[in-house]
Amino acid sequence: MKNWGYGINSIYKKANIYLEEASWWVFLVNRIVEFLCDLTPSISLPKIKMRLKSREDIEFNDGSDWTTLRDWYGDLSQGFHCFVHMPVFYFCQKRIRCKSIEIDYSKAKEMFYGEDKEFWDKEILAPLT
Repeated sequence: MKNWGYGINSIYKKANIYLEEASWWVFLVNRIVEFLCDLTPSISLPKIKMRLKSREDIEFNDGSDWTTLRDWYGDLSQGFHCFVHMPVFYFCQKRIRCKSIEIDYSKAKEMFYGEDKEFWDKEILAPLT
């Protein structure tokens, strides 16, 4: 399966057209988990104490090696994103071949403005604000 897209950078006036190629099931798995991530409710995790083991985590936690599930992971939605969505996303990305072609920024606007006016208008005005 192939998936075409484009990307622009209105600050540096750069544009690319890209092609992603992979088996159909890779795109399907990625979309399903992304959809489930959006559906996961933001229910706060309990304040169960937990001990941090990694030195980096302890430094990030202001030198304390104790925290709570809620303080560390937030809510169910964030937990799903960290422990389910992102590993599946990385699994899928390893199987997607991506090719990119740089094109002239003005040519990209000419080619894609008609199908996505709102995006282009917002993208062009954003650097000014």
